[in-house]
Amino acid sequence: MRQAFFFASLLLAIMCTVLSGPVAQARNKADIVELQVYPDPPNLKVRFRIDNCFNEEMLKAIKSGVGATFRILVVLEKEGVPLFRDRLVDVSFEHSIRYDTLHGQYRVKLAEHPNTTLTTKDFAKARQWMSKVEDVPIIPLWRLPKNQEYQVRVKAELSKVRLPFFLRYVFFFVSLWDFETDWAQVSYVH
Repeated sequence: MRQAFFFASLLLAIMCTVLSGPVAQARNKADIVELQVYPDPPNLKVRFRIDNCFNEEMLKAIKSGVGATFRILVVLEKEGVPLFRDRLVDVSFEHSIRYDTLHGQYRVKLAEHPNTTLTTKDFAKARQWMSKVEDVPIIPLWRLPKNQEYQVRVKAELSKVRLPFFLRYVFFFVSLWDFETDWAQVSYVH
């Protein structure tokens, strides 16, 4: 009887632990939204937004001077059976943010504008720059045969933060704010 009660309690504790994880994770789940693929001669371009990509722990770490980099992956494939799709493009680019504590400004670098560093004192503006991807060329239109259907998939992830050894104990929570979105996809007919 005691063993049955022990195993029932253990099973209940395990179920509570397992089921509470996805609920807590879903609350802070980053997503790709408003994904659009469109022709803008001479290229096929993509635009989208990353929702829920910052949480309180990230904001505290960034305000302390720890940089954050979003790595964005874009894949273009010919429509077909998933295992046998012909992959035409597999590209990644980055958005980086760092808070300059001396000047009290956020510095944002976007791969779409490689020679420009955007600066602002307003975190809401910096967050908007980091989470919005606009007019990124993914492939020249001449490489796409007409009347074909294509699948464009997009994913974003937070690049792993590398801290100096002496800061790992101060910012122990940094490993808690890694995120990765699910693949967002949209079909495109050229």
